[in-house]
Amino acid sequence: MTAQLHPTHLLWLVAFQMALHALVWVGAGLLLRESRRAVAHWAVFLLLMGAGLMLAAQRGDPRLWLHFNGANLVTIVAFALMRRGTESFMGLPRHDAEQLAVLTPVVALIALAGPGESTAPLRVVAAYLAQAFIMLRTMGTIHRALRQEFGRTEMLAVVVSGSAIAVSLVLLAAHQVVTWPRPAEMQTGGPVNFWLMVVYLAGSSLFSFMFMVMLTQRLVAHLRRASVRDPLTGLYNRRAIAEALERQWLRHRRGQQPLAVLLIDIDDFKRINDTLGHAAGDSVLMHLSSLLQRHVRAEDIVGRMGGEEFLLVLPDTLSAQALSLAERLRALVRAEALGTTISIGIALARADDEQAESVVARADAALYRAKEGGRNRIELDA
Repeated sequence: MTAQLHPTHLLWLVAFQMALHALVWVGAGLLLRESRRAVAHWAVFLLLMGAGLMLAAQRGDPRLWLHFNGANLVTIVAFALMRRGTESFMGLPRHDAEQLAVLTPVVALIALAGPGESTAPLRVVAAYLAQAFIMLRTMGTIHRALRQEFGRTEMLAVVVSGSAIAVSLVLLAAHQVVTWPRPAEMQTGGPVNFWLMVVYLAGSSLFSFMFMVMLTQRLVAHLRRASVRDPLTGLYNRRAIAEALERQWLRHRRGQQPLAVLLIDIDDFKRINDTLGHAAGDSVLMHLSSLLQRHVRAEDIVGRMGGEEFLLVLPDTLSAQALSLAERLRALVRAEALGTTISIGIALARADDEQAESVVARADAALYRAKEGGRNRIELDA
């Protein structure tokens, strides 16, 4: 293959492929707002890599600074932007100061070395080692965040691939040291430079594929969360809490484990909205949601039924425990000076319940009695 394809043609081919990848990321950036900063960095990274290869493809006599030194510098800047965008994608702090401290001397060395053949080996080694450093540091800073969000498999796929690219670049630098003072520039062809093109082409393809997969995974997770969470409070929405109750009720039916339900309603909530405005009402809802989450067990499930009504599903909970929790919550709401109180209806799952909704219906009836009894009260289903 190397005998049939001229080195400069291969450079143009890989540059064109990177430009296509960059266009894909540009399109993604136009569609995706949340990751737009990272995507923009990746698009520019690939465009600059393509530009660097295009400059290298035009090398010849006379040896122009732009085609030799400029090509090296463009690829180093591209790698730096890749790291910046990747850290942004993972929500990590940027390491601009580190990159400037390490890369400024390298950039100055390459810029001042001149395009002559005598300084070419120095430029080649400096460029490859700079790229390898950036790639290894990128893998080092993102691997924990990758594993935490996407799992071990995705983390290993990215880190192993990135590390392999870095090792390949180090080996290419070592090859130049071995062949010194003969320059091993990418436009000269040969098996080593063919391998460089494979590294660049495979690396850009793997990079785009893996991060596109992770971007898709993040979007799916966001959509899944949005489908089960109340947008204001972050609690389970009505459908999700109903499904959670159904699962716990079926568990209760199979093993006869106790199951309690608390239906909570904010007293005089309409008055808060009418007199203080909906923003104040939203604030009360969010504060109550936070309070509920802080004072239930890990296995308890909290959801917003709609409006000012909340449902607590309490597995393995007897009536005395449910009453104790309800009283604690009622007292906490009153003590937090939210400008309101709550009423609570409690029901326990029974053997004659035909469906999970029967438990909620009895809790609702108990809540109605609490409201009728003067509010700021707790009623247990008889």
